[in-house]
Amino acid sequence: MGRKYIFTAAFLNFIGYYVCLMLLFYIGLGTLSLSVSIPLRLLILSCLTVFFLQNTRLKPKSETYIFLFFSLIYLIRIFSDALKGLPYYLGTSRLLLYYLSFDMIPFLLLSNIKFKTTDYNAIRKGILFSGFLFAVLAVVFFRNYIGTVGRLTSETADIDMLSPLALSYCSSLTIGVAISYWMENPLSLRQKFYFLLLTAVSVTPFFLGSSRGSLIALILPFIFILIIKKNLFTNLRTILILVLGLVGIIYISEELGSSLIERFTSTGSDIAEGNESAVRTIMWQNAFNQFVNNPIMGDRLKLDGFDIYPHNILFETLQCTGFLGFIPLSILLVIIFIKSFNIFKYTPQYSWISVLFIQCFTQNMFSGSIFSASWLMMSMAIVAAFARSENEIFSTALLSKKQNKNVAGKYIVRRKSLSRKLIII
Repeated sequence: MGRKYIFTAAFLNFIGYYVCLMLLFYIGLGTLSLSVSIPLRLLILSCLTVFFLQNTRLKPKSETYIFLFFSLIYLIRIFSDALKGLPYYLGTSRLLLYYLSFDMIPFLLLSNIKFKTTDYNAIRKGILFSGFLFAVLAVVFFRNYIGTVGRLTSETADIDMLSPLALSYCSSLTIGVAISYWMENPLSLRQKFYFLLLTAVSVTPFFLGSSRGSLIALILPFIFILIIKKNLFTNLRTILILVLGLVGIIYISEELGSSLIERFTSTGSDIAEGNESAVRTIMWQNAFNQFVNNPIMGDRLKLDGFDIYPHNILFETLQCTGFLGFIPLSILLVIIFIKSFNIFKYTPQYSWISVLFIQCFTQNMFSGSIFSASWLMMSMAIVAAFARSENEIFSTALLSKKQNKNVAGKYIVRRKSLSRKLIII
């Protein structure tokens, strides 16, 4: 029963939201995006709340308290700026609603649930199905621009449309989750065909968006897999996938006339020349300068010289909350990264969960903001909850085996039974 709620929440939170926006823009109702976004966010929160109430709740652990402390510091900054009358491009009430609904409530609900295997299946299927719909609609709606523009924007397309960042990151997320799941799980012929089709159609919006950050987000998780896993066969397979993937990206980029590779290779010169495409480095520098001037509590929400956030969650945290907010957020991220690496090592059939988090984190290093980091917060919560399910017994058993073979012996039977249970066919 609860699976449909977590499926709907994952579907809408990650890519399904952009499916709805794409439909609105295509029928000429893009101005109604805010009116549609609010009901969709309420639906996501409702599904998460029902799912939370229907499942076993766990006792809060360190991740919850660290996140609450960070949230307290960030909320103090919001109220402090409001009381001082410091301007921000979003009103205080909207900023509060965004942070509570995009970040705080989803993280607190999901990180303290004992997930079942079927719940993780529902999350994965929700993400991939929404990604498939997104890619198909992008191909259909923007077919006239395929191979004719280097990067699809409102200017090059001469129509109102989604941000090219949305095109790239949604496609990158779909491809990354699909490939990582295929690498570590046995698939039927029908499933292989679906995954091939899913990856193939996602390539088009990925290149239409031509985002450098999305390319890094796609490649980085597999580099981590290569570094963390010590299995020779797995490493050779990962290297082969990376090499073939890079060759494919370069070839397809040239064939479609995409500017992705050109934008990526020219990053250094763009920064040196101060081109508009490298404006984010100026944002990051301004945010860091504001932090340097106010290192303890941070400066304010508004970024000097810009009427928007710095497009990097770490620089934004330093700017807005100083060390008081940066330290707990950094500790939380380190904990989640460690848990993600343990998933790579000990429960590889769930590597897609770690890939999901790493991609969402990377996205927030180049785009997005603290108050709207819905991808990052939900993916962090899923990793935190995974480490507290019965999979933790499996991981603990392997760690104990390295330290004490006699103690770890009693976990062998449990490990085999868990492995059979967790592998999804």
